[in-house]
Amino acid sequence: MSPRIVRVHPLAGVEGGRVTILGEDLLTLESGSPAPYFDKASSRPLIAAPDRIVCPVPEGAVSGFLRVAWSEAAADGPYFEVAAKLADELHPVANPVVDREGYIVTTFSGSRGQAAPNGVSVFRIPNEGGAEAYISNLMNPTGLAVSPDGTLFVSCRNDGTVRRVVRHGETELFSDGLGIATGIAFDQAGTLFVGDRSGGIFAVEPRGSTRRFARLPASVAAYHLAFGSDGDLYVTAPTLSNDDPIFRVTPAGKVRPFFEHLARPQGLTFDRDGNLFVVAIYGGERGIFRITAGGEAALAVAGENLVGLTFDGRGRMIIASTGAIFRLGWEG
Repeated sequence: MSPRIVRVHPLAGVEGGRVTILGEDLLTLESGSPAPYFDKASSRPLIAAPDRIVCPVPEGAVSGFLRVAWSEAAADGPYFEVAAKLADELHPVANPVVDREGYIVTTFSGSRGQAAPNGVSVFRIPNEGGAEAYISNLMNPTGLAVSPDGTLFVSCRNDGTVRRVVRHGETELFSDGLGIATGIAFDQAGTLFVGDRSGGIFAVEPRGSTRRFARLPASVAAYHLAFGSDGDLYVTAPTLSNDDPIFRVTPAGKVRPFFEHLARPQGLTFDRDGNLFVVAIYGGERGIFRITAGGEAALAVAGENLVGLTFDGRGRMIIASTGAIFRLGWEG
């Protein structure tokens, strides 16, 4: 029999992400070793068996048809979407955001107490790519959020503050005393919610008054926050456990699990249809998972070392790794 590709899972990925090719006669003594290709970029099997090949998305790959070749045979697969790298030499630890001018905004966060190289701590990325210096001399900028009126806010975990961007390159203090301030998100009324990774969520009203909103387990990395269309706040707080939940917090501050059994869940956001996307490890797979309102989860984007994501105005997914920003061409 000739080798045949039956299915590829998932159908999108970031360079380095592991993709599973399912099929028939993919490895036999007669055919020899398989060679996967993402468009014209060659990959290598990490696992090869008659019914499956697991391989990484190679560096430099572009979107195109997946193909597997042998010495005397080839099998064509489906179209595979590769996230394009827009900027690197960054260090985000939370979701990027898209500002009111359409720029992607991200950070060089660094380890706690580490100053950013050349002092530039927040960057803007135009549609065509390339990081532009935006804000300097913030220590450990962490979470980013755009308010309902389009103003950009930045949390700094080193000193427990949130700063408001008043113009290009200039910020002012909005709130302090917020513990280890990490992920931030606005509700529709303009209240800012701040994740203190030492164990809870603060609510900061538009005029700056602060109250403790909810208590959660302490985290080993940044809290990540996103509001659903239901008005509830969704939070990840990664620990050293391999069994962490996504928390759902009601407007009254009541906390309960929304989805469980994730390892190191990090950035999360919602698409236009109300599906929740989260960076995590789940069921032995790693990348970005789509979780429906009914609680069904599936790997949507394969990726390694991812920390956050958002959608731009066209519904394209913007992805942050520990060192770069990527964009998927398909629209969610």
